[in-house]
Amino acid sequence: MALWTAFTLGFLGSFHCVGMCGPIALALPNTGKGKVRFLSNRLTYNIGRITTYAAIGFLFGLLGKGFAFAGLQKGLSISLGLLVIIAALFPLAISPALNPAGKLGTLVSWLKQKMQLQFRRRSYASVYTIGLLNGLLPCGLIYLAAAAAVTSETPLEGALYMAAFGAGTLPAMLVVVFAGNFLNLHWRNAIRRILPVAGVLTGLLLIVRGLELDIPFSPVLELVEEGMTMCGLK
Repeated sequence: MALWTAFTLGFLGSFHCVGMCGPIALALPNTGKGKVRFLSNRLTYNIGRITTYAAIGFLFGLLGKGFAFAGLQKGLSISLGLLVIIAALFPLAISPALNPAGKLGTLVSWLKQKMQLQFRRRSYASVYTIGLLNGLLPCGLIYLAAAAAVTSETPLEGALYMAAFGAGTLPAMLVVVFAGNFLNLHWRNAIRRILPVAGVLTGLLLIVRGLELDIPFSPVLELVEEGMTMCGLK
């Protein structure tokens, strides 16, 4: 899949990330005084997140390569596309499976303990490690991007896809550390409305990829515009 789809998904999802991961970014231990040190500190944290995303993409790309060798990648792409659309349109139907208090509770508790240890230190290594661990926290958007990465033809493409997704989250995450809670209620509600549209479009792209339909990107862009209009964003 094209890297622009990953970047777009990350950018749109970053406004959700602000609410989920913003408090962590705002509470990072300082590694020195001055604006340059502050910026490099936050960049180090975000590079840690993106590193984890790339590693996840590599693993899912490796999994996808195995499916490709078995001749199952087309069916996998279509199936994942359908699941992504269902998850985007009916999030409450899958939320129990993603509940941190349930199956993922042990992982979340372990990650929090490790992050707390790193918060007590004041070094770039600790900030980078916090980013690495943060990237492992349960997140529906990461699952969505990973589902797309699994249809990559090589592990490297999967890693690049997830890295592009992480890069898309970077602008909003940097703004929040300088401007704090900068999104008002209107923008929060607008982003909530457009996220399902982004999920459906990602699912459709997966299905188109699996069916090997030779469709140019222009109809997809038109769908994006129509979706934004329906959400009241244009």
